[in-house]
Amino acid sequence: MSSPEISYRNHPRRRFNRHFKREVVEILLEQAATVAEVARAYDLHPNQLCRWRNEYFRGEYGAVIAATPSVPTRLPVALVDTDAEPCVAIATAATPKCLDMPVVTKRLGRLRVILPKGQIHLEEVEPETLGLLIEALR
Repeated sequence: MSSPEISYRNHPRRRFNRHFKREVVEILLEQAATVAEVARAYDLHPNQLCRWRNEYFRGEYGAVIAATPSVPTRLPVALVDTDAEPCVAIATAATPKCLDMPVVTKRLGRLRVILPKGQIHLEEVEPETLGLLIEALR
């Protein structure tokens, strides 16, 4: 015979205080972890954690602490012609040649944006769309 599995139905409903909810949500916001990863670490359902996050931003667990972003809010971007000499598009003192390159107003072939919690892959991106994307990410 197999042993009976433990079911949550046999246990009383778990109740969490506001301090615990706030602590878990702040951990979610500070780390570059997904909702699922944090939920698994604390034995919570991801939907519950999403609800707590929404309540946190509404101020139900106290004043919302503006976390300092782990990535810079403004990123230097240079559109380079693919026919031109390859150049690293990071603005540093060591690469002034990239900053002097003319801005190209044609579609970008492929674009990959890497964020702490995921990636975005786009193809045939217009420069205006790229500008809107950068504004939205600020």
